[in-house]
Amino acid sequence: MISPISASKIYSVLANSDSLIPMGIKDTANSLGLTAGSYITGQAAESHDRFIDEFGTQAIWLLGIPAYKKILDWVMFKPMGYDAGVDVRIMKDNDVLELAKKYAKQHDEKFKNNVNVKKIAENIEKAASNSKAFKGLTFGKFVAATALTILSYGGLTKFRHNYRENKIKKEFFAKQEALKKEQANQTAQNNGKTSFTGGLQDFMFSPVKNMMIVDGVITGQRLGTSKNPQEFFQYCIKEGFFWFFMYFAGDHIKKYIENSSLMKKGLPIDMDSRALESEELKKALLNNKIMDSIYEFPVSDKPTNVEVYKFVNETPDNLVVQMAKKSGIIKTVKENTGLFSKPKDTGSVDNRKYINTDDVIGVKNKLKTLYEKSQEFIQKEAEKLGMAVEEVSEADKTKMLEAYLEKVKKANGRAALKSIGACIGVLGVLMPSIIVAWRLLDKDNQGYRVREDIENKLKAQVANA
Repeated sequence: MISPISASKIYSVLANSDSLIPMGIKDTANSLGLTAGSYITGQAAESHDRFIDEFGTQAIWLLGIPAYKKILDWVMFKPMGYDAGVDVRIMKDNDVLELAKKYAKQHDEKFKNNVNVKKIAENIEKAASNSKAFKGLTFGKFVAATALTILSYGGLTKFRHNYRENKIKKEFFAKQEALKKEQANQTAQNNGKTSFTGGLQDFMFSPVKNMMIVDGVITGQRLGTSKNPQEFFQYCIKEGFFWFFMYFAGDHIKKYIENSSLMKKGLPIDMDSRALESEELKKALLNNKIMDSIYEFPVSDKPTNVEVYKFVNETPDNLVVQMAKKSGIIKTVKENTGLFSKPKDTGSVDNRKYINTDDVIGVKNKLKTLYEKSQEFIQKEAEKLGMAVEEVSEADKTKMLEAYLEKVKKANGRAALKSIGACIGVLGVLMPSIIVAWRLLDKDNQGYRVREDIENKLKAQVANA
């Protein structure tokens, strides 16, 4: 049985549109389905080619940019004494930058005797005092990592084309050798009777949007280097489905499920599952403290970045701040506890990192909705018992709230699974099935055309030799 904490982490990752893990899961299903479909229509040669194409591309697509960025951190930033963990977006607003320096100094003072916690203030100061150079390095790292990933895919494409051509050539000449032996045997037996047969900012800092750039190049290369119409149209179908269900459909499906759950069942499930599973949220819901934290939040309709940034750093015990940290919206400083140990979360805001204030405000609004819907749930439960809300005992209210929160958590988990499950079903089953059906229904399109083209060239070479 999965523990609640690990389950919440799983659901949170699956529902995160900026995480590479759900992308990898969907792409694995897609690659397995396409490889199986290629075996059905083209047997071993086509399925081997498809396997190298799909899983080799997946490795480069998922890991290329993050791996090259890590290498470039060491090559470009470390020799110049810069901390690559400083996010240049904190320099967009000078007031926020000054606050980041201020709170970072407080953090460094708090952890000055802990050698396992990175000193942050001086790293921010150095990057900010040389902001032009630091921003140039950051942009250069993004461009270089993207270019190196694209070049890696180009290398894979060249390797794949050479691999399949050499494999088909080897099999072709092996068949020729077997035919020669058979011909010799038949000649000795029947006087030579023979037969011969053959067959930019968001893109810079979002891992998923980084991949969209690489994917655009991959799609272009796949279409541009297709060897025949069969391969070209297969890629048209594959890439069309892939782009829609990898990058766009998941969020739309998730949003539809969330809206449906709220409207039909009164269950707000759009909060990160790690926040929903937290003891802090449960306690605040049971003791009616959620609204206290919401009233404490900056009260204007659209608080400024400075107001939210100060609030985040100066009121760490506020539930909105705690849930934003749980959700990963506010990054916290990690204590390095050893080479092979998981870093320990200090709970202190990492002022090197960018904080999207709209996302923090979103957490506040989600908490408010959760509280309001929980009170509506109590009202309905009281009506079922033929009682007014005021007549329900505190103990019964607590049980009702616990039951309500459990409903929300389960619905949240189901929504994440339904969203990614729908995309997996399309990419791993439906789309490969469409390609297989298209191939099987067209009698002139059933074989592996690349293999046939290469074998025809080899036959012509043999005939003219």
